[in-house]
Amino acid sequence: MSEANWASLLIVALSGMISAGAVLIFFWKREHAERRRLMYQQLLQTLLPLRLQALERAALFLERNEPDSLLPRLAPHTFARTSDLIQALYQVVQEEYLHNAAQQIYMGPQVWMALRSAKNNLFQIVQSTLSEYPAAQTPPLLWVEKFKEKWRGQPQDPFQLAMAYLHREMQRLTEIS
Repeated sequence: MSEANWASLLIVALSGMISAGAVLIFFWKREHAERRRLMYQQLLQTLLPLRLQALERAALFLERNEPDSLLPRLAPHTFARTSDLIQALYQVVQEEYLHNAAQQIYMGPQVWMALRSAKNNLFQIVQSTLSEYPAAQTPPLLWVEKFKEKWRGQPQDPFQLAMAYLHREMQRLTEIS
């Protein structure tokens, strides 16, 4: 065989090997992409219910601890002292907050920060009302009315703002891409 025949045979063999290699790489990439897609679907099947449950619990926290819902549950008229009412208010809100703290990793950072902000804002208004109307000198029902006035005097309700973040997150999660 002449050198030209060997060279052409070598070129054909190399082009065959390159083609086979290209086909193998193509199939490997496609298989890898399919595995990633399946893993993502499995992850989504696991995480989506957990995230939705966490958002549901966040909504429940916001609904239960908004002053218009929280104060009637505490029944201020049953307290003899305002300090006992305030202590019960702090305890109820803090317990529910801590109960939901484990779910924070599934909520998303904006929702969790809005939840924390709503709780902290509630406590700030309580403290502000206490500074103007001390617990020792104000009957529970009068203190509650003064607190409600201060709460309604805010430019924006932090619980409604947190609920808006929650709804946005819920919509984002349930969008079909």
